[in-house]
Amino acid sequence: MWATSMKIYISIKQAGKRKDYITKKELVLSKVPLNLRELISEIVQINAVEYNSKASEPRIIKYLSSEEIENQAETGKVGFGDRKNSQQADVTKAIDTALLAFQDGIYRVFIGDNEVSELDGMLSLLEGDILNFIRFTMLAGRMW
Repeated sequence: MWATSMKIYISIKQAGKRKDYITKKELVLSKVPLNLRELISEIVQINAVEYNSKASEPRIIKYLSSEEIENQAETGKVGFGDRKNSQQADVTKAIDTALLAFQDGIYRVFIGDNEVSELDGMLSLLEGDILNFIRFTMLAGRMW
């Protein structure tokens, strides 16, 4: 059964990059997940709710710190985070997409130094653990 909420930290890395895309972002889960499927679902739900609420939060003064510019430059796009599309994220579809991406090997999940490779295997996640998500970039181009 589900226990009470817990605080974890998320780092997102991209294979082949030296610097983390996101370094130790605090995240409070509403419940302790029993497996990776529940963990990914909870994280996606938190992010979808945050994304959907951005549309209704206008900034009075728009600015970016040097750190924000540098972090965004790593991803290839620097901007203020304004949403040009007013459509809300579909949480169920977002969860399904994230789970499929994991199954397809688009990213891997580590708790500390230990890889979690099974969606439905038992998960031993503790308060304050650091989760590392490593994204793999797909190569694009033509075969000659």
